[in-house]
Amino acid sequence: MGTMNRALVLMYHLVDAPRSSQEHRFCTPPSEFARQMDHLAREYTPVSLAQLLCCVSVDRSWPERPVHVTFDDGFLGVLEHAAPVLVQRSIPATLFAVSDRLGRSNDWMTGRGFPERPLMSAAQLRELESAGFTIGSHTRTHARLTEVDGDRLLDEVSTSKSRLEDALGTEVAYFAYPYGLLNDTVREAVIGAGYRAACSTVPGFNRVGEDRFRVRRIDIFGSDRLWQFRQKLRFGRNDSSRLFALRYYAARLGARFGPN
Repeated sequence: MGTMNRALVLMYHLVDAPRSSQEHRFCTPPSEFARQMDHLAREYTPVSLAQLLCCVSVDRSWPERPVHVTFDDGFLGVLEHAAPVLVQRSIPATLFAVSDRLGRSNDWMTGRGFPERPLMSAAQLRELESAGFTIGSHTRTHARLTEVDGDRLLDEVSTSKSRLEDALGTEVAYFAYPYGLLNDTVREAVIGAGYRAACSTVPGFNRVGEDRFRVRRIDIFGSDRLWQFRQKLRFGRNDSSRLFALRYYAARLGARFGPN
């Protein structure tokens, strides 16, 4: 297959056994995660976020089918279950941590009926970093940034950066928008805080010239089977169904063999 200049970023939350039906979408079982990473290692070129951003900036030649793995929130299960799988396969990853919740729990989810889950402490984030992860910011409190006033917006975005940098002793260069909520004001605040790039939750491929403060990500659900995972990557979409794939290939065949 020839090189196609489009890069994928995958978004995960929990890698653990789900504890409730509500959690299932956000919670990838460890065995399924390992199968997904085996597929990535075989069929794609796992790259760091910095390498991927170089590609979309036209700073370098593209590797074959580049992909980057990200995790939002900073759940302990990422250290326990995901990190060993990634290290074993030499797959780089980025984790976006909520600075004021280090060593605490996912209080922004428990109010909506989700199980309480532990988040990594600063020491555990450093352990993750030494295993090859990049740590980014996911605000101070997992705030809905399009719904807060200007002062709170700046505080959530910039204070989280400085607090994580103090905790880690390294630069925190990347950001992810909680709930995927962003507008021009939020984007400008992230740029103003000194981040180098930010991840959205908008699906699709990242191509040359992509806005580095609206990096596209494919949402990997805990309920995804391997064929659904593969289809999401192939088409750059969040939704996966056999019917979509059939329609897609039928349309391509129609275009190729239909009336000229």
